[in-house]
Amino acid sequence: MILTACSNAQPQTEMPTLGGQTDAHGCLPSSGQSYSYLRKACVHVFDVADIKLDDPANKTQAVYGILSEDKQQVEVFASDLPENTVLDVVKGGYVSKDGKVRLMKTKTSWKIRK
Repeated sequence: MILTACSNAQPQTEMPTLGGQTDAHGCLPSSGQSYSYLRKACVHVFDVADIKLDDPANKTQAVYGILSEDKQQVEVFASDLPENTVLDVVKGGYVSKDGKVRLMKTKTSWKIRK
């Protein structure tokens, strides 16, 4: 008995994934992910934000805030703020260490001053 086999297989080259570039934290910005320093994970900010308000600097955008578990800090995401903007709790809201960014609770909503 004689067996023969032929293979026409050629080595497969891996195609790069479009939009699949990750940032320094392993997040996929093209899918809307940002790294949360408080949660220490990639998140879709618009899905997990505890606070959402219109951006006073740009009415077409929003400002998002993710609270720490103990609510002693809030991480703020806005187009004109640097990554890792974390504010500390004060009476009536939150403030940055340098005092330049304030997130204040009003009777009905949140307001930000940058």
